[in-house]
Amino acid sequence: MIHAVLYDLDGVIVDSRSTVIDTLQEVARTALGTTPPRQQIQHLAYLPPVRALAALGVQHADEIFDAHFDAAYARHAHKAALVPGITAVMWRIRMAGCRQAIVTLQRRHRVNLLDLGEVHDLVDTIVCFEDAPPKPAPDPIWLALDRLGVATDQACFVGDTASDIRAGHAAGVHTGGAVWGYRDAGALTEAGADLLLLEPTDIVAMALGRPPVTVGYGLERHRAIRDQPVSGGGHHGRADIGGYGHGGAAS
Repeated sequence: MIHAVLYDLDGVIVDSRSTVIDTLQEVARTALGTTPPRQQIQHLAYLPPVRALAALGVQHADEIFDAHFDAAYARHAHKAALVPGITAVMWRIRMAGCRQAIVTLQRRHRVNLLDLGEVHDLVDTIVCFEDAPPKPAPDPIWLALDRLGVATDQACFVGDTASDIRAGHAAGVHTGGAVWGYRDAGALTEAGADLLLLEPTDIVAMALGRPPVTVGYGLERHRAIRDQPVSGGGHHGRADIGGYGHGGAAS
């Protein structure tokens, strides 16, 4: 039986694409003197920001990140918004008696810039970058479960990137891939997601074993993705965490 649901933040609870893309574009422009195409940045937005900046051709990306990223992020944080329907799902899970937590690569001061609204009232703890070795290491998931007093076999984790999926498997929790986030179904399947979640209401079925109420999607498309077999799914060891040392912006 599931007693706790853990969530990644960016992409799963908060649609932060515009914030992350505009921040990366501003920082890259400062470093390069030219503005990288937005479409190019869109394909890199799921990466930790230091790795994204390096992929954009920024030299000494870690130093540029330290000097400019936080100020730029603060200017664009207001563009982030809660994923439609996520709070209704979290309320339903909360009312069923499950505890909830956020496990994010974001540093706490950046999380505090986001308008999370009633999500603050629905989670029991938020584990940030500085609290434990970052995903894909299992440590932040274990820390969240320790704070909640819930065993790994009584928990599930919802993520939207390969590092999320690998962290969930390494931690020993059932892990679902949120295809509304930063990465698509193919990438999440390749990472080994235990199942694919088409929309936030699918978290209800994952956590509570109850049929979700599908809103805003064609039912045939929903069933096709819901019933798609997921290959892989085995437990993964700890992956390389290169590029995460400064705190992620999109996970």
